[in-house]
Parts: sequence; structure tokens; C-alpha cells
Amino acid sequence: MKKVVLLLLISISVLLVQGQEKEIRYLSGTGSDNTVAWDFYCTGGRKSGYWTKIQVPSCWEQQGFGTYNYGRDYKTYGRNFRFADEKGFYKFKFNVPDRWRDKEVFIVFEGSMTDTEVKINGKTAGAVHQGAFYKFKYNITDKLKFGANSFFEVLLLSLWLWDKRKNK
Repeated sequence: MKKVVLLLLISISVLLVQGQEKEIRYLSGTGSDNTVAWDFYCTGGRKSGYWTKIQVPSCWEQQGFGTYNYGRDYKTYGRNFRFADEKGFYKFKFNVPDRWRDKEVFIVFEGSMTDTEVKINGKTAGAVHQGAFYKFKYNITDKLKFGANSFFEVLLLSLWLWDKRKNK
């Protein structure tokens, strides 16, 4: 089954170490009625092959990108059917307040339905997240530029590995 790509409520959490207070800043919007435009590049299908904007959180297919296909077409078309093998690249620039310098800073994903690679200022935030819609986070304190802009990059893959094996 082809995966639907959806980023939900990507946020930066800052913990004040002494008092355990938490400050949250959303890099994405907070839902379908509150989105934020990010730079986006889709590698295949509709509206692909060039950088443009996409609203986040969202599903790239429902915003006109990639190959729009829901269902298990390999059951209908057998071995002749090929799943779309596309990737989505997201970029977003955000300001990191200087007052966060002595704090622990985490990037938190409320959910991403695909393998997700995260980079901050060109540095990998941690291991590639594999799974579906569950919360995951990375401590990005050592990757930020405090008092300046930082760059957030996300690579999402659109296929389940088991589908690729079935599709051969």
C-alpha cells in the first residue's frame, strides 16, 4: 500500500533545565485550518522536479504533488502494477532566540507516516524515523544557531518496504 505523507504539528520544544518549564514553538501549523508554507520538492508524479511551496501540515498528494493513488492496485493489476517511487523534500527557515542558548531544544513530530530523515543546518538530527503516526523527537541543541536563522530539512519516502518486495 502506498503511504500517504503527512506532517502533523512539528514543533520546537525548549526545556528550561532548572525549572522544567517548557516553551513550544510550532514550525508547522496546528491543523488543516492553520498551516505554514514550506519549501517543497517532489521527485516524481504531478508538480514534481522543481522547488515550490506546500502547506504544512498536509498530505502532498492532496495538494497536487506526486502520484495520487490510494488502494491496493497490485491486486487488480498484478505484477504489471508499479508503485510510485517518489520522495518529498521539505525545507523551512526559522529563527532561534538567543535566550534558548542555555536550554535543551528538541524538534518534535506529532506524526509522519513514512520514513523520515531530519537535518538541522545540514547536520542529521538523529537516526531515520521509521514508522507511522506516532510522536518522535530529536535533541537538536548542538545543531542550532542561537540568535540567528536555522534551517530545517526533512526527507520523506513514500513507500512501504514490504510493498516494494511484493511489487517485483
